[in-house]
This record gives sequence, structure tokens and C-alpha cells, in this order.
Amino acid sequence: MTHPDFSALEQPEIREAADRIAGYLALTSVDDAPNRIDLVCLAGNGVLACVDHATSLARQHDCLLLITGGIGHSTPPLVAALASRLDCAPSALADLSEAELISRLIAADSLIARDQIILETRSTNTGENAAFTRDTLEELGLKPHHVVLVQDPLLQRRTDATFHHVWRDHPTLFFSSPPFTPRLGEAVTSESWTEERYLSLLLGEIPRLQDTTTGYGPRGRGFIGHVDIPRMILEDHARLAARFTTHATR
Repeated sequence: MTHPDFSALEQPEIREAADRIAGYLALTSVDDAPNRIDLVCLAGNGVLACVDHATSLARQHDCLLLITGGIGHSTPPLVAALASRLDCAPSALADLSEAELISRLIAADSLIARDQIILETRSTNTGENAAFTRDTLEELGLKPHHVVLVQDPLLQRRTDATFHHVWRDHPTLFFSSPPFTPRLGEAVTSESWTEERYLSLLLGEIPRLQDTTTGYGPRGRGFIGHVDIPRMILEDHARLAARFTTHATR
């Protein structure tokens, strides 16, 4: 994996803006969860720290781990990261869903028992992650009350909003727990994303969260409920977008 140097983000005010956006996107609400968690739900992504974190939570709470993810935007970075960690050619992982890819890593590292894992392998976006997770659990007759969501930190807030929206008629409570909060200059950040991918997510997620005609909220595509984005985060996003507009698309 290419390690970004973030040379374009060396100016202090730009760097601070990027870190504030990342901190906002990496929603953490697991501290509000009860002691008993019924299920950990890991959405497929290319940040392998999520796998270690999700399996640790499943061991800690002695609960099932559901991995949701078919083939989508996060599949190429996941394949690249996994090939590096498993020391194999990317071609050896071709045509596997994100859920299957992650389960291979779990098995290789003996992180949790196979019978503790549920795979959902059809979803290709966050909305389908939420809907197909619900459908899979219903097919299995499982009705978890408290679920912890684990996702790429930069996708965590939108994933949380999506699950709350799709499951709004269910009593299940969701709590978010990304593996870490990204900060430029820290090793775990440069190890988890290429510079292009990092900027793409920083710049792309805020417009998706906005409740505008082009966003994902009720006034737009209707994928999530209304999200109140702090004014400072919107100003930070505008500052970064003015400098890095070519990275804003995925």
C-alpha cells in the first residue's frame, strides 16, 4: 500500500481543518452503550484496524460478529491491504466479497471462532449494508437489542446515520465504535489510506451527510435522516474543497 506523506496538507490551518473533519466523521458513541452488547456489525472497508477492533469487541462481549459487504467502492483498497497483510498476490483474492475477504483474515489470524461469524455478502453500498444486515438477521431469527457498528472511521458517521434510518421501525439500538480517530502525521493514518483515498473521503462525506437537494438526507436522496453538521465543520470543508477539489469524487 502507498503511504501518503500528505505534503499538500502541511499548512497548519489546512491540517487542523482536515483533522477536525476526520474527528467529526469518526463518530464514537459506544461509551453510551450498555454493558451487554448482542452483536458487533463490521461493514466491509479497507482499514484493517477495523477487523482487529471488531473481533476484539466480539470476544469482549462474547457475542456474534456480522460482517456485511459484497463488492463495492471499498473492495479494491481492502484487497490491497489484505494481500499485503497475508503476503499473497491480489489476484488470489479476486472475486471475493468484502465479507469473505475479512473472514479470511480472521481465520488466518485465529481472531475469533468461525461459528461466531455471520456473513452478508450481497450489499454494494451503505444502504444495502443496513438493509441486508436486517434481512440476514431476520432470516436467522435473531433480534439483537444492542448493536455496535464498526466501520472505516471516515465512513462511521454516515454508516451510523444509515443504520438508524433503515432500522427506524425496529427497536434495536446502534452504537458506533471506529477503531481510532484519524489524525494527519500519525502512523495509523498513513498506514490505513492513500493520500488520494483520504482526501476523497474527507471531501466527499460532508456533502453526502448534508440535508440538501444533492445530499443523502430527507431533502435529497433520502438515504439517511437529517444530520446537523456544525458550522465549523462546514467551514473546514469549504476550506479544504477550495484547495483540493480534484480529489472530491470517489
